[in-house]
Amino acid sequence: VGEMKAGYKDSLRILLTICCLVLLIACANIANLLLARGSARRSHTSVRLALGASRKRLIRQSLTESVVLSFFGGAAGMLVAYLGVKAVVALAFHTAQFIPIDAAPSLPVLAFAFGLSFLTGLLFGTAPAWLTSHANPAEALRGASRSTRDRSSLPQKVLVVVQAMLSIVLLAGAGLLTRSLQKMEHQDFGFETDHRVNIGVNAPFAGYSQEKLDALYRELQDRLSHIPGVERAALALYTPFTDNWGELVIREGHGVPNVSEDQGSSWDHVSPGYLEAMGQHILRGRSITEQDTAATESVAVVDEAFVRKFFKKGEEPIGTHFGLDKVQYSGMFKIVGVVREANYTDPSGHSRRPLFFVPLAQHGHYDSTMMQMIDDRTHLIESAVLQLHGSMEGLESQVRRVFAEVDPNLTVINMRTMQEQVANRLDQQRTVAEMTGLFGILALVLAAVGLYGVTAYTVERRTSEIGVRMALGANPSNVIRLV
Repeated sequence: VGEMKAGYKDSLRILLTICCLVLLIACANIANLLLARGSARRSHTSVRLALGASRKRLIRQSLTESVVLSFFGGAAGMLVAYLGVKAVVALAFHTAQFIPIDAAPSLPVLAFAFGLSFLTGLLFGTAPAWLTSHANPAEALRGASRSTRDRSSLPQKVLVVVQAMLSIVLLAGAGLLTRSLQKMEHQDFGFETDHRVNIGVNAPFAGYSQEKLDALYRELQDRLSHIPGVERAALALYTPFTDNWGELVIREGHGVPNVSEDQGSSWDHVSPGYLEAMGQHILRGRSITEQDTAATESVAVVDEAFVRKFFKKGEEPIGTHFGLDKVQYSGMFKIVGVVREANYTDPSGHSRRPLFFVPLAQHGHYDSTMMQMIDDRTHLIESAVLQLHGSMEGLESQVRRVFAEVDPNLTVINMRTMQEQVANRLDQQRTVAEMTGLFGILALVLAAVGLYGVTAYTVERRTSEIGVRMALGANPSNVIRLV
């Protein structure tokens, strides 16, 4: 739950802010309507005051009408929310296999909505009530409402300006979020996404011996690489944005790091040719090859972020040793190569971690039962990657046939391009951008309605003035330009 809160916290804050802005725009519309209503009733109120009605009674009537109106609006809003929640959830989880949340309005949400409705009615009913109750009865009797000067229209025009401003803010925010999403999708991940296909695998091999697993993996990789249209094939514990294994890294001769410091790194078990299939270029040293077997020294290829984190500037990493979790294992892996920094954890870059790769054919030997169990578990592959030089037409059926022929226990869970894999990981950001755009359009419509309402009311109030202007020679185009 804590990880889910951390993962969705920023997005939820953005959406909450957007909802508040739309609410302000809607409130500005309500305020405009109430101000116009109050101004239109000014003469009526002045007459009632002249006949002896108290200001307290007039204010109470106006507030009652506003609160009742807001409650009806709140009820209608909750009905729309209840009917529309399925559409919003479907938009947010349009690629999910199942819907992980129940977004039906709860009692706290209902209480908040009706409380907000009451507060809105109270706030925006007070100003018109106060203004109408303080009207001068003599003005109404003298016909002041027919004057060409209308001071009450100024607050309405200000509210329309605020609505337009907030609408532009929302639309600009939607544009920025969409642009950021596009940059995240097309950033340099440190590996190639074009012509790469990821295969999700279910491999229940807990009872298989090390020798049988190694032979099976070699046969599977060889059979996959001979499929027409496949240039390279490789196997891995996981591929980018599908899973992540991480442990505490301890360099040989450096002792246990300070627990207050982040000294962890992600790591992956991969077959020979995996880095080449993923387009991850070796900068120094060598890649993982067929010569890295269970009978040879355990090796690792690290990325640039790993070197920056665990080595001083100018220090040579090639040939040094490191291990995981405990000092006695600090000499387990020998670094034989450095690869370009790759982002396997988070396309947004917020939780990007160092990364190293170890051969799938090499097994660690640990005194700790837990460490040995982890090492054995990480040799059960969950992914395969194909580099293509042709189209994907007919590829899936051939891949499934190869897996079934190599071992019936191998199950292909899914197949998707690396671009799709990246896009799926950005669903949260895409949903926020889409919803921001929808809210921006809604806000623009509300602002347009508010502008129309104020303009129409102003024109209606100035009917006598417009008639006088036309009687003095103004033509319709002059009047339209004036408005």
